[in-house]
Amino acid sequence: MAKVTVRLRYGVDYRSFKVEEKRLLGFIEPRRVKPAKPLDFMVREALGNPIGYARLRRAVKPGMRVAILSEDNTRICPVRRILPHVLAELRDAGVKRDDIEIIMALGTHRPMTERELKDKLGEEVLEQYTVVNHMWRDPEELVELGQVGRDAVLKVNRHVVEADFKIGIGNIIPHRVSGYSGGAKIVQPGVCGAETVGETHWRSSFIPMEEILGVVENPVRHEMEEMAARAGLNVVVNTVLNRDGEVVHVFYGDYVKAHRAGVEKADSIYKAEIPCKADIVVVDSYPADLDMWQAVKALFPAGLAVKRGGVIVFLTPCPEGVSGEHPEVEEFTYLPIPTVRKLVEEGVIKDLVAAAHIAMVREVLDKAKCIMVSDGLSSSRAYRLGFDYADSLQEAVDRALEEKPDGRILVMSMGASLAPKICDSA
Repeated sequence: MAKVTVRLRYGVDYRSFKVEEKRLLGFIEPRRVKPAKPLDFMVREALGNPIGYARLRRAVKPGMRVAILSEDNTRICPVRRILPHVLAELRDAGVKRDDIEIIMALGTHRPMTERELKDKLGEEVLEQYTVVNHMWRDPEELVELGQVGRDAVLKVNRHVVEADFKIGIGNIIPHRVSGYSGGAKIVQPGVCGAETVGETHWRSSFIPMEEILGVVENPVRHEMEEMAARAGLNVVVNTVLNRDGEVVHVFYGDYVKAHRAGVEKADSIYKAEIPCKADIVVVDSYPADLDMWQAVKALFPAGLAVKRGGVIVFLTPCPEGVSGEHPEVEEFTYLPIPTVRKLVEEGVIKDLVAAAHIAMVREVLDKAKCIMVSDGLSSSRAYRLGFDYADSLQEAVDRALEEKPDGRILVMSMGASLAPKICDSA
């Protein structure tokens, strides 16, 4: 029987495996939608046609202090191409350069390096404007704004709170914690303190992944939007990208209304129908490749697409290891969910963001065996975390087929961006 070669993304490179064609259930990836217009035109057009809000140059006034919240280097929105148009609107409104501050919405990620800031914002912007990394661990850099919901105490970056007008810039893709990225997510978790971020993530971990990944109207998203309102977020500029990282849609306006318009377009690119759940899912983590903290985003759509008792082959480079900012992940590993919850209740695990991450990944590992292929993580680290390990993608697929000799394979390229829609509920 003739074999076909299947290629998947692996950082800036590719990895491949061969398999009999009859074994393939399908190959899904973000749709190849080409940009209908140049990016600069799309940004200007979006700013000139706001959704549910005034045009930026009319919404701000001279003397206002403006905070621009930018996603960080773990996301792929081309902020450096959007910022010049946003800054031009502010300049046309009479806002002085010294009254504008750019805050990198890190959430609980590590601070960005100068090189990363230049790549994300552009060298000219970095030289001419005040740019700060969000200091989520520093209580002096946070302002408490009261309680939201039952448990969450809202603590927000003081640079954001003290600004008169707040603009968020980011991208929209399906997301396990909040349903989708974009919109209010630039505030929570983007510029909130560890306690606030932890409570929201922990709450999301109690919601099954099929009820939140790719579902925009959900309790976590609504809570984030309440927090964004309390923090005073005014508008967002949100993009939707194709599989090649090209912007195909830009939305500007009210952080809820513009976000929902963006989600409709994102669905047309990232939601993919498959006929049924697969015995084996082979998935790459691109572009969420930096470390395990980011890479597991690909496991959640794979977990939706695999049959219970199936096998996931997980291809991810992880050059920065597991998670430098959340060492609890490697300390406690992906423990059973009841154990994680008990350790949280007892105060043994204090980092709720890490606890939520552990529980969410364990939800996938409880459903299917997972064979990792990674140069950034050794076999011993993978096994300790709860994964199986293979030295090559081909070896991993061959072992999966040994486990499921009659099984069929679903391949998911750029898995961290996908939200599979299962036609058959089996």
